[in-house]
This record gives sequence, structure tokens and C-alpha cells, in this order.
Amino acid sequence: MKISTKVECGIIALVDISINSVGGRIVKVASISERNNISAKYLEQILPLLRQAKIINSVKGASGGYVLARQSEEITLKEIVNALDNTILTNTSFNGKLESPATAAISECLWEPLTDYMQIFSQKLTLKELTDRYSEIISKCTPEPMYYI
Repeated sequence: MKISTKVECGIIALVDISINSVGGRIVKVASISERNNISAKYLEQILPLLRQAKIINSVKGASGGYVLARQSEEITLKEIVNALDNTILTNTSFNGKLESPATAAISECLWEPLTDYMQIFSQKLTLKELTDRYSEIISKCTPEPMYYI
């Protein structure tokens, strides 16, 4: 499966906001950009889409930035993907010129069940699960301090 850079960067930004907004802290675009090596200008195009979808809230002003609009366990992957690119989780269809019994059979046996599975899976997976997994990976990658005597 191939997803757009916009969706990938949006998910990364949300994981970053989720982790760094604990305790109500506001997360700045520049900080997300620096931590994840994503262009701040690109993030400024993506984050408003997530705000319009009521996934994040923006805070204006000199100390402004973003926070989650809801708890991370209430935000699903389906919501995120649909906010950034509503074509990914839609039904797959063949070119209308190729309609035949074969394309109908392939659609019925392959594309429809696959789309249904992706819809169900993305509705169950939450931002909290992504954030928790990210935290696990980071904790394994971060070396423990070495004490010398």
C-alpha cells in the first residue's frame, strides 16, 4: 500500500503532538519540524487540515502552537487519514472501460473485502496506540546511562 507524504507527515506530526502536549503543553510547528525532520512550511499546510477535522486545536499568539482536540484514545487512524486524503480508504474501482465479468469478480472477491478490512482496521487503531508503540521503540533505542566507578 502506498500512501502520500502528506498523510505520513500528518500522522508523524500527530504522534509528536500527542507525546509533547502532555499536561496541556502547546507544541510549536518549529519543534515538530526539528524533531521529525519535516519542513515547517509543509507542516503549515498539513496541520490546518487536522484542525478543520477537529483532531487538533490551534493556539494563536507568540507562544502559540497545537494541542490535541481530544484524548489520543478517541482519535482513530480512519479520522486522521480521511482528514488528510479522503481517497485512501474509499472503494477501489476499475476503469469504466474495463467492465466485464472478470472485473466484477475481482472487485467482489478482492477489492471490496480488502477495503472493508482497511475501514474496520483503521477505525479500531487509535492515536494512543501509535503513540504508545512509538514510545516503546524510542525507549529501546535510547541507551541507558553508563556509570563508571
